[in-house]
Amino acid sequence: MTHTPANPPETNTCETTPQRRWLSPPVLLAAFGAACVLFQAWVFARWAADGNLRSYPFNGDMPTHLKISTQVLQVLVAAACVALAVLCRRQSRAAGHVTLLTTLTAGWALAFWADPYIAPHTHFISNNRYGINYPTWGPYLPGWDGPLPQHQTFLENGMYPLLVIWIWIGLAIARLLRTRRPQWSRARVAGLTTVLLFPVDIVLEQAYIRAAGFGYARATPCLTLFEGQWYQLPLTAATVMTLLVAPPVVVMAVYAGPGREVWMLEGSLSLPHRAQPWIRLLAGVGLVHVCMVGFIVLTQLYTPLTYLIDLPPWFERPA
Repeated sequence: MTHTPANPPETNTCETTPQRRWLSPPVLLAAFGAACVLFQAWVFARWAADGNLRSYPFNGDMPTHLKISTQVLQVLVAAACVALAVLCRRQSRAAGHVTLLTTLTAGWALAFWADPYIAPHTHFISNNRYGINYPTWGPYLPGWDGPLPQHQTFLENGMYPLLVIWIWIGLAIARLLRTRRPQWSRARVAGLTTVLLFPVDIVLEQAYIRAAGFGYARATPCLTLFEGQWYQLPLTAATVMTLLVAPPVVVMAVYAGPGREVWMLEGSLSLPHRAQPWIRLLAGVGLVHVCMVGFIVLTQLYTPLTYLIDLPPWFERPA
């Protein structure tokens, strides 16, 4: 006689039921990610067709040390993006499938198109005109009606895929807390990790701003470091950045069961082999764009409380 356990082990229905596999979180996120990719392709095709593959000239005054840091920073960002792409490829080939790092990198690399939506009605980010710059694609986004002309820069857009550094740091903090305090609940680990990421974001953003990577054109009264200076950092912006870049991945990693993938990828390896890499890549794109929606919404909530500061020539909008 065989004994039937009172509590049989759980089975992953996403892996055993074909119908459920195609309604799993990675597939749904991938569908949203694919829609976002198609939309941005439509935006950039129109933007490029209208002759926007050009730059704005800069003839204003800029301190020599910032001119040097601008050029050095551009080289470092380009090199870091290439190195990250190589690392993702090697890691995925070694694992035999698209890894979490790869899908998150793809997601953030394809998120920069939504940058003008962060401030669809005002000038919010001050971009470095001395570096590689180009006209904004804001006018090609439905609902965007910000002041013109505006520009985007490689220094700002190129940092999007490098936001995985924030995620690396968050995951490292969470692992350290779980090792040092194994009795702590998962919620406590995720919460404290988020709190500790706040000063990390301030340090990283300030370092990049001071090197003229980008800046904030608007200040939140009494809630801005170095308020009114070109290198200011609104704590409201730092809070939104802290909440929406690393914590979603940290929470998924902390709550993932032993030997299981994070929620956004769970069950994707049971899909047909040809579909797996695309579903996993696009799932990352979908998740990041969900975060971008949150970023845009939260930024719009506090933007009415801000005011525009005086900017130096290299951070001003093109004439």
